[in-house]
Amino acid sequence: MSKTSETDISKLNLDLKNYRTTPQHTEVDAINAMINIKQDRFYAVMESIIDDGYLPTENIIVLNDGAKMIVREGNRRIAAMKLIHGIYKIDDFALPNSLKAKILKLDAQWKSENKKVPCSIYNLKEEAKVEKIVALSHAKGEKAARDPWSSVARARYDRDTKKAVVPALDILEKYLIQGKNLTGMQKDRWAGEYPLTVLDEAIRKIYNRFDVASTTELATNYPKINYLTELEDIIRDIGIEQLETRQIRNTDNGNDFAIAYGIKPLVSSPAATDSGTTQSDGSGTASGANTAGAATTNTNANGTGGGAQGQQNNQQQGSAGGASNNTNSTANSTATKSYAINDPKHVSALLKKFTPKGNDRQKVVSLRDELKKLKIVDNPIAFCLLVRSIFEISAKVYSIENSISLTKVNGNKTIDKTLAELLKEITKKLTSNSTNTGMSKVLYGASNEMSQPNKILSVTSMNQMVHNTTFSVIPSDICTSFGNIYPLLEAMNS
Repeated sequence: MSKTSETDISKLNLDLKNYRTTPQHTEVDAINAMINIKQDRFYAVMESIIDDGYLPTENIIVLNDGAKMIVREGNRRIAAMKLIHGIYKIDDFALPNSLKAKILKLDAQWKSENKKVPCSIYNLKEEAKVEKIVALSHAKGEKAARDPWSSVARARYDRDTKKAVVPALDILEKYLIQGKNLTGMQKDRWAGEYPLTVLDEAIRKIYNRFDVASTTELATNYPKINYLTELEDIIRDIGIEQLETRQIRNTDNGNDFAIAYGIKPLVSSPAATDSGTTQSDGSGTASGANTAGAATTNTNANGTGGGAQGQQNNQQQGSAGGASNNTNSTANSTATKSYAINDPKHVSALLKKFTPKGNDRQKVVSLRDELKKLKIVDNPIAFCLLVRSIFEISAKVYSIENSISLTKVNGNKTIDKTLAELLKEITKKLTSNSTNTGMSKVLYGASNEMSQPNKILSVTSMNQMVHNTTFSVIPSDICTSFGNIYPLLEAMNS
C-alpha cells in the first residue's frame, strides 16, 4: 500500500528514465529535455503554479527505491517547482522573461506555503502497480489521459514495458546518439516529439535496399549499413517535416522518394512491404502491415476555470483559457503541419522550437522572445536588426565556450573579429573542419546565406540595413533567408 505524505520539493528526484524522452544524465538535462520537447506546455504549467500556487488536486506518484524518491507521475510539475524555488538557477534555462519576472516577484510566504506537495509514495515492491498507474494516465489514449504521450513516448512504453518490437524507435534512438547531421537542440526535441509513424512507413518501403530481410534487422544493423548517410538525411528531413507521409506514399509516374536521397531501388524486386515484423504504431497497438491509416481519437479538453479544477487542467495538461468542450475527431496519425518557406508562419514555427541551452544566454532568450512578437510583414527591418543581434550574441557566447578567439592581430593592434569571421570559424568548429559531412550539409544553407553579400540576411546586408539610407527588404525574402540561417543559430545554442 502507498502512503500519502506532504513531501518537500527538494527531496523529490525527477525520473531520469521518463518515457517522454531518452534517458537523461542529470536533472538539469531532464528539465531541458522537458522544455525542448513541449515548450508551451512546460511554460503553461509553470505559470499556472506561479499565479495560483500549487493546488493539491492530485498526488504526485513517487517510487521509493530505498535510496531515492523518484517521481513517476508529475515530473513536469515538480521540475517547474524546482525552478520556481531556486533549486536550479532559472537563468540556466530558456524561460521567457515574463516567467522569470513572475518568479522573482514571489515572496517568502508564497514559497513557504508551496514548499511541500502531496505525494503517494510506493515502495520498490509495488513498482508494477506504479507502472499501471502511469499507463492509465498516459498510455490508454487521449480520453483517459491528462497529457497524452506522443507517439515516441507510447512506442517507448510498449517496447520497454510490453516488449514490443519497434524498429523505427530503435533506429531513431541510435540516430540521436550517433547521427552526424543534427543539432543538440534537435536531439533533445526528437527524443520526445518526432513523427515516428512517418519514419516507420519510410523504412518499411525501402528496408530491402539495405541488404536486410526486415525492418527489425535494419534497426539491429544500424549504423553499420550501406546508404548510412542517405538514411540519416531521410531521418532528419522527417524530423524537420520536409519529408512527409504523402511524399513517401506517392508512387504516381514512378515516383520513389528514396531515389532523391541517392538510395537506389532493387532492380528485380518490387517495392518493399515489411509485413512480418511486429511494430508498435505509437498508439499501443501492434501492427504488421504497411499501413498508416486514420486513427480515431476521443479528446476531452477542459479549459481553464476557476479554483482547483481550473488549475488541475493547467498544471496537468498545460492548457489555458476557454470553456470546456468534448470533441470526437478523426485524424491521420501521421499528419504534420508544414508551411511554405516564404511564409511568416514558417519562421514562427522555427522560433517556437528554438530553446537555447547553456550559460550566459539570457540575452539570446530575450531576443528570441522579441522576435516571436514581431510580425515580419509589418516590421521587416526591426526583425532583421534583431536577427543580427541574436547572431552576434550567440556567436560570442559560443566562441567563448569553445575557445575561439574573439580578436585578431592587425599590424601592431589587436582588434575584434567581424561577425562574418566569427561565424566562419564557428562553422569550421561545428563541422569538424568540414570532415563532418552531415553537419556540413545542415549548415550549408547558412554558410551560403551569410557569406554572399546580396543575400537579405547576409552580414553585409544586415550592415547595409543599419547604415544605408535606401536599403530595403521584402518580407517573403526574409522568411526564406531566415529558414536558411536558422540551423546555424540553433547549433550555436544547443
